[in-house]
Parts: sequence; C-alpha cells; structure tokens
Amino acid sequence: MPTALDKFYEVFDKRDTDNVCFDCGGIFYTLSYCGRFIIAEDLETQDAREFCFDEHGRELVEAMLNAKADPHGDKSIREILAGLPPEKLLV
Repeated sequence: MPTALDKFYEVFDKRDTDNVCFDCGGIFYTLSYCGRFIIAEDLETQDAREFCFDEHGRELVEAMLNAKADPHGDKSIREILAGLPPEKLLV
C-alpha cells in the first residue's frame, strides 16, 4: 500500500515542487527543498519550530527525512510520512 513517504520520494526534489506540506497529530509540517528548512507548527497554539539544513541534493533529502521534528522529538519525518496515506502530502 502506498504511503505519503512514497509520494514524497516521487515529488520532493523536482523542479516544479517548492514545498510539500502535511498535518499529523495537530502539527502542520512544511518542508522546503529550495529553502532547505522544515517548519512544524502546532495548529492549536500557533507555536512553530524551524529546522534548517546545510546539506544539498540527496543528502538534504535524507537529512530532512531523518529530522526528529515532532513535538516530542522522538519521531522522524520519515516515520511520520510512512504512517500517512499519500493524499495527506500536499504538493
């Protein structure tokens, strides 16, 4: 069964994709390939955390997927996307 992680790999580093977004557990995530950042915003409190990356290309993609960006710092973006259906990833 396809997941949001599968869709992420298909679209994330393509020229016509600036950002991808998804929400999970009350947190809205924005991942930017060209900006090299992740923003995780709590939809209830409007508090946001930003993660910035120095990597480029494939190393950037892997660094972002490995980032522990959930509120508790115990789930990676890869783990979150693997648990979501593909339609949850907005391009």
